[in-house]
Amino acid sequence: MNYLFSRGSFASVCCVGCLFVLQTLASASQQPKDPGHEKIGTVMGQAVYRDQLRTGKNISLREELFRLFAHPVKEHYIKEHRKAIVPTEREISFAASWFCKDQQILRLDQKEKNMIRQQILTIEKRLKTDQLTKAEQKELKDQQTELQACLDMPCRTFAHFMLDRWKFQRHLYLTYGRGRILWQQAGIEAFDAMYRWLQDREKQGEFSIDDPRLHSEFYAYWTSQKHGAFLTGDQKRIRDFLKPKWVPDTIKTENHFKKPGAKQNQK
Repeated sequence: MNYLFSRGSFASVCCVGCLFVLQTLASASQQPKDPGHEKIGTVMGQAVYRDQLRTGKNISLREELFRLFAHPVKEHYIKEHRKAIVPTEREISFAASWFCKDQQILRLDQKEKNMIRQQILTIEKRLKTDQLTKAEQKELKDQQTELQACLDMPCRTFAHFMLDRWKFQRHLYLTYGRGRILWQQAGIEAFDAMYRWLQDREKQGEFSIDDPRLHSEFYAYWTSQKHGAFLTGDQKRIRDFLKPKWVPDTIKTENHFKKPGAKQNQK
């Protein structure tokens, strides 16, 4: 399941947190098997083809559309709003200290240390090769630094994952008209705000889905999928989402990101 939208188990969230550091997301612009195959849309100026949609067990069409279209748009957006969205070292340290009070998270963190050590050894071996470009060397060294920090700071991996997700969702909520939120095991989603954000990104030309059926399926998560009691406009839950206990008090909840004239009612 796509971790951005699923309500997986608690343990799976911890594992995803580790993978967040150990590997990057699959490239949304992977080369199609047949470049001449049917074009189904564009993302960040690059064509997307039908044969880029992976098929197989436990791979849904909607998840593939998110991978091909939503993920690269999100990555570009985060780069443009890095100061507001990317967690600071102080925030990571504070959250890690808070999460380490949970023995389940602490035990999983300890189990993942060996995996992290192996990853560091792999990076060290790759850095000794002569075929790497300067950009590749820098990327590997940045990964090495982050992985070493995970070894040095207990629960850092999990804290980084949770903060990354929360700061992005909070930013969308305050920027794109607030609205309802959706509870997920990996954290709260700014449900209505994310829907408006994607529509805005599409309007700005960052992505397009030419096939009407695929376009409808892409937005079905917001337009037709049933979320039950997990989807709510309860103000207390929204306040808890905006200021969880595991973030420093320096992160304020005032609406300094909201666009002028943005709607604040529910969708």
